Amino acid sequence: MTEYFELLDEEGNRIGKVKEREAVHRDGDLHGGSHIWVIRDVKPDGHFQVLLQRRRYDKDSFPGCLDVSSAGHMTQGETFLSTALRELEEELGIRTTEEHLQYLFKQLVGGDFVFYGRPFKNYEVNFVYLLKTEVSLETLSYQREEIEELVWMDSEEILAEIQAGNPEFCIWEEEYGRFLEAAKKVL
Repeated sequence: MTEYFELLDEEGNRIGKVKEREAVHRDGDLHGGSHIWVIRDVKPDGHFQVLLQRRRYDKDSFPGCLDVSSAGHMTQGETFLSTALRELEEELGIRTTEEHLQYLFKQLVGGDFVFYGRPFKNYEVNFVYLLKTEVSLETLSYQREEIEELVWMDSEEILAEIQAGNPEFCIWEEEYGRFLEAAKKVL
């Protein structure tokens, strides 16, 4: 099934153009996405556990890497919020409502990469959300076409791995730092 993305400006507003997913990543067009950080086990000292997904080894970008709990592109006709709710349910089997999602911030991310010998340009406006929930890995029915495995990790351990440049992680260091800062303010 072909996916179509609405192209956006840097504020996340639609500019009236729609393109097929592959063309967007070929040409480097700005498009939308939602990132949802799922956390649990919040301690009085501010530490908590973060759910990470290991991307499937056959994904078109960042294969086999540990990534944000749930993330996805905003397809034609969606909003950032509807994308977040859809992705949580599709990828992790978590059904929730907007009242349980905490909006944290908007960001611009992007870069030019090469996967499987082909250029891959990814430039996005993301809305970043937080979901605090007490779920175990055994109760999550994750999307096997997208995700290799799920792991819970300590929030500070993840930061140390990202800062050390561990290639097993494909998490934007700036996003993760902003997420930690914002999460500690709302917890």
